[in-house]
Amino acid sequence: MQRTVMVNAAGVVHDTLDGEVLAIRNDTGAYYSMVGSAADVWACVLAGVPVAAIGEVLASRYEVDEAVAAVAVEGFVQQLLDQHLVVEGATAASGSVVPGGLETRGSWEPPVLDVFTDMQDLLLFDPIHEVRPEGWPHVSGPGA
Repeated sequence: MQRTVMVNAAGVVHDTLDGEVLAIRNDTGAYYSMVGSAADVWACVLAGVPVAAIGEVLASRYEVDEAVAAVAVEGFVQQLLDQHLVVEGATAASGSVVPGGLETRGSWEPPVLDVFTDMQDLLLFDPIHEVRPEGWPHVSGPGA
């Protein structure tokens, strides 16, 4: 059995657009960008690939030694855990399916998690949370 992580589905929304993963934490409004090898790690997490095997996947796609990729993946996964984007998953049996659509990319750059907090207030603003049984919008006061 091997250690896996999975997306924190209760607290994170994410999508991949033109090879860039965008993720937003629902509770803080912080948002994240992952490209290149970071987006590949994310795809592996979504596919349930064990953390130890993600380095192998990256080594097959980039010009990098598997041991170097494994160290980079461990550090990156720890960042994802620290930011609460992923949570520890169930242990996986060996032979997990490697995600498709990850082509060979050439030169290696370690995965980077870009964190943005400049729009937290806007992303957390949600008037729908203030809905009462009468619905939204509900105007109260004189003449209502």
